[in-house]
Amino acid sequence: MAMQMGELDSGSIKVQKWQNTMYAVDSGIQSGATTIRDEEFEIPLTKKVYMTTTVTQQEPDLEQYTMTRATRVRAALFPESLEEGTAILSTQTDPSQMTNVQKLAEPSQMLKNAIIHLINYQDDAELATRAMPELAKLLGDEDQVVVSKAAQIVDQLTRKEASRRALMQNHQMVTAVVRAMQNSNDMETNKATASILHNLSHQREGLLAIFKTGGIPALVRMLSSPFEPVLFYAITTLH
Repeated sequence: MAMQMGELDSGSIKVQKWQNTMYAVDSGIQSGATTIRDEEFEIPLTKKVYMTTTVTQQEPDLEQYTMTRATRVRAALFPESLEEGTAILSTQTDPSQMTNVQKLAEPSQMLKNAIIHLINYQDDAELATRAMPELAKLLGDEDQVVVSKAAQIVDQLTRKEASRRALMQNHQMVTAVVRAMQNSNDMETNKATASILHNLSHQREGLLAIFKTGGIPALVRMLSSPFEPVLFYAITTLH
């Protein structure tokens, strides 16, 4: 019995010591008091959310870039070799400045254009030379419609330098033009022949051909024409 009382006293002492510590907050177990929420002891909770963004870097397509560069060079040097609708990636940021590719291609392009012009020049001269005998014959035809059409064709030939030079060197052809002008009363024929002599007069050799073939009297006769284009060509050629 004494042992039991000693154990109880020892337990009471331990409880008393526990209550006297800094943790002696009455939970209601010992005192039986009603539990009350104390706002001062409430610890706020903070929730943090972390977001992670993953960026994947792709390797540049060097093969595509190389093909694009090659295509740009080919487009600059030989634009006619590209298929229709082919899109070329341009690196030109300032339209007023040429890119390195364009600078590289410029001499080649100029040479190609010169060759094309030379071929066209030779073709025009050859065409005019072959056509002149037949055209001279048609200018002397009795049918005024045929004469008018032939004069219009010759007029077109004199608008190109190569064929014009070939024509002015053929005095037989210039003579046929002057005779057609003198013998025709058709306005369209007079307009075409006056235009021919006007085009020939742009060069000294053409003026000499007009003078030698009797073109001056024919042009003076055209000064009385009521047709304004004929009058214009006659005045400017004589001047």
